[in-house]
Amino acid sequence: TETRTDGNCANSYTLTRTWTATDDCGNETSFTQTVTVSDNTAPTFNETLPLAEITAECDDVVEAVVLTAADNCDSDIPVEFTETRTDGNCANSYTLTRTWTATDDCGNETSFTQTVIVSDNTAPTFNETLPTAEITAECDDVAEAVVLTAADNCDSDVPVVFEENRTDGNCANSYTLTRVWTATDDCGNETSFTQTVTVSDNTAPTFNETLPLAEITAECDDVAEAVVLTAADNCDSDVPVEFTETRTDGNCANSYTLTRVWTATDDCGNETSFTQTVTVSDNTAPTFNETLPLAEITAECDDVAEAVVLTAADNCDSDVPVEFTETRTDGNCANSYTLTRVWTATDDCGNETSFTQTVTVSDNTAPTFNETLPLAEITAECDDVAEAVVLTAADNCDADVPVEFTETRTDGNCANSYTLTRTWTATDDCGNETSFTQTVTVSDNTAPTFNETLPLAEITAECDDVAEAVVLTAADNCDADVPVEFTETRTDGNCANSYTLTRTWTATDDCGNETSFTQTVTVSDNTAPTFNETLPLAEITAECDDVVEAVVLTAADNCDS
Repeated sequence: TETRTDGNCANSYTLTRTWTATDDCGNETSFTQTVTVSDNTAPTFNETLPLAEITAECDDVVEAVVLTAADNCDSDIPVEFTETRTDGNCANSYTLTRTWTATDDCGNETSFTQTVIVSDNTAPTFNETLPTAEITAECDDVAEAVVLTAADNCDSDVPVVFEENRTDGNCANSYTLTRVWTATDDCGNETSFTQTVTVSDNTAPTFNETLPLAEITAECDDVAEAVVLTAADNCDSDVPVEFTETRTDGNCANSYTLTRVWTATDDCGNETSFTQTVTVSDNTAPTFNETLPLAEITAECDDVAEAVVLTAADNCDSDVPVEFTETRTDGNCANSYTLTRVWTATDDCGNETSFTQTVTVSDNTAPTFNETLPLAEITAECDDVAEAVVLTAADNCDADVPVEFTETRTDGNCANSYTLTRTWTATDDCGNETSFTQTVTVSDNTAPTFNETLPLAEITAECDDVAEAVVLTAADNCDADVPVEFTETRTDGNCANSYTLTRTWTATDDCGNETSFTQTVTVSDNTAPTFNETLPLAEITAECDDVVEAVVLTAADNCDS
C-alpha cells in the first residue's frame, strides 16, 4: 500500500509505502518505507547575469536587462524587478540599485542585485585652440589675452572665468603676467588653462666699435695702450661703458698680466662685457757661449774625461749663472755606472736653457791569466795524475781579481777510469770573466802481475802422482786487492787413468785488465798390475796321469783398486 501526505507546497509531500506478507495461518511480516518529497532547489536565471557593479557617465546609463528563470519542478517561474535611485552630491551624480528576484511554488528564490554608479567625472573642454602656455615678449610687444569658451558632456551651458595677475620684476620693463581660464560644470568638474607671459628687457647693449683682440702678448718694453669703446641699446638711449684694468704680477719683475674689461649696462641690468688679456713676459731663454760637448759618450772605467765648463748670455740679463750638476747612477757592478751631467743657464724670469750629457761608464774588459796556461787536454795512468796548477789573474780596473777553480770528476766504465774537468775562472767586479778548461783523461791500462814464480807450463805425471795446483796471487799498479781466479779442466784420454788437466790462473784488476797463466798436466798410466801370489812355475811337465790343477792368482795395480 502507498499513502501520500501533502506538505506546505505543491511539490512538498510524504509517501508511506507498506509491504505485508501473510501465510495461510495468518502469520504476517510487514515492512514500511517513508519517502519524503521536497522542493529545496531554488530557480536559476536563464541569461548570463550582468556585472554586479558598473559605473557610467551621466550621459551613458544603460537600460536594465530583462532576466528570466527556470526551476527543476516548476515550468513557469516569475521574475520580479525593482530599481531604486539614490541621489549623490550633484544633479548628475547618483546610484541605481537594480534587483531581480525569481521564486518557485515552494518559495525557493534566487536574487541578483546590480549597483549602477552614475557620475559626472568628465571635465569641460575648451572649444578653441589653446594659446601657447608660456610666451615671452619684449616690453613694447605684449599680446592681448584671447577669449575662451567651453562645452560639457552633460551641461549645456558651461561658464568660463578669466583672471590675469601681474608680478613685477627687477626693473620697470621686466614683469610676469599670469593668465588663467577656468571652465566648471554643474558637478564641479573643471578644466583650467594657465598662460604665463614673461615680459622682459633681455637685449643687452652692443659695442659700437670693432673689438680689439681678446688675448695679446707683449714684451715688457712694448705694451700697447687700451682702446676706448662706446655702446648702444634697443631701449636705452644713453648706455655707459665702464673700463677697468687689473695688473697681476708674475714670477719676476718683467712678467705680469693686464686684464682689461669694458662693460656696457642698460637700465634693466643687461650688460655686454669684453675682456682683453695682455700677457707681458720675458720669454727668451739664455744661450750657451761655448760649443756644446757630445750629448752621449761612453768610456771605460779607467778613462773617464772631466766635465767641461760652460757659460751663457741672455737678451735681458747681463749676468746669467750656469749651474752644473753631475749625478752618478750605479749600474750592475762597481765599475759600471752612468754620469748624468747637466748644465742649466737661468735668467731673472726663470727662462732656462739646459744641456744634458750622459757618460756611460762600463767595464767591458775581461781579466787575463798571469801564468802560462797548462795543456788543455792530458792523459794519465791512474797512479800518475798530476795536481792542478794554481792560476792568478789581472784586470784593467780591479786590483784584486779572484780566480775560482772547480774540478769535476766524470766516472768512466771502471773505478780507475775517469775524466777530470778542471776549470779556472777569473771574474772582475763587473762580471767580465775569462775561463780556461783542462780535461784530464785518467785510465788504467796496466794488467796485474803474479807475485810468485810461475810453475812449469807443461808437466807429465803418473796417475798416482799428480801434484796439487799451486796457489798464485797478483799485484796491480792501481788496485790494492787483485783477485786471482783459478780453473782446472780435465780432458779424458784413451783409458780411465789417462787424461789431461788444463790449469788456468787469471788475475783481473778493477778496470778489466787481466794477466793469465795456463799449465798443462798430462796424466798417464804406464805401470802394469802385479800378481799378489807367488807365481807357479812358468813351465812344468807332468805325466799324463799326474796333471795338477791350475792355481788361483789375484793382482794389484798402482792406480786401479
